[in-house]
Amino acid sequence: MAFFFIYPPVYDAICRLFKRERRTVLVPWEDVVAVCGFNPSLGPGAITGFGWNFALLPPDPERPGYTLPGAGIMVGVGGLPGALAQWEYICRFMEEGAEAITPSAKEWGLEWYDAYVAREKAACERTNDKVRWRRFRRKRLWEHARFAHWYTEYRMKHVLPKAVPKDWLAEWSQPLPKAQWAKPSAVVTELSEQLRAAYQRGEKFTEMGDIEKRFGVTPPAASHKAYPSFPFSAKAQSA
Repeated sequence: MAFFFIYPPVYDAICRLFKRERRTVLVPWEDVVAVCGFNPSLGPGAITGFGWNFALLPPDPERPGYTLPGAGIMVGVGGLPGALAQWEYICRFMEEGAEAITPSAKEWGLEWYDAYVAREKAACERTNDKVRWRRFRRKRLWEHARFAHWYTEYRMKHVLPKAVPKDWLAEWSQPLPKAQWAKPSAVVTELSEQLRAAYQRGEKFTEMGDIEKRFGVTPPAASHKAYPSFPFSAKAQSA
């Protein structure tokens, strides 16, 4: 338990020592890079496991053509179809808005975890499967599952809001007027229309293959120019 109280101030001290600062980087959506990686686990003389990761990487504001070191989002996925589904989900949100996607479940708080355990317990009681219930409880205890959900909820409510200047995140999250929306390129608009027509025909995104070659659309080249960035410290001083 001491680790959770000692680590944050030690980490902040190291960041100050090496003059590392947090920045918010604004990048064009069309220049964000999506990557799906296959990571086999290697043992002595054999492959012992398989894993897939999906990552969104922003370009570096000071080195056009490179991604920003240490930034981005990475999640584990079940395979290439899962990565494609994640990417399409994000694309629909970014290009069409929140109304184009289904709401996601809040699978991180204590309330969700307790309801999940209650559902599992009820299912085991209906089938009188005591072995399954003992196995379920043992696995959750070994994973420290309830503590993990409590700590995640604590970070979401108390730690993360302090990571940015006061009221900055709320101000940044306000929707822009429609007149200020960035206009997607003609190529991206055409590709989106082709995909929308394919969905209406009942086709699945994960089975379409290389959509750019299929629909004869050439993707726009990256702009390869520097982007504005805003150090948190500067924003905090002005606030």
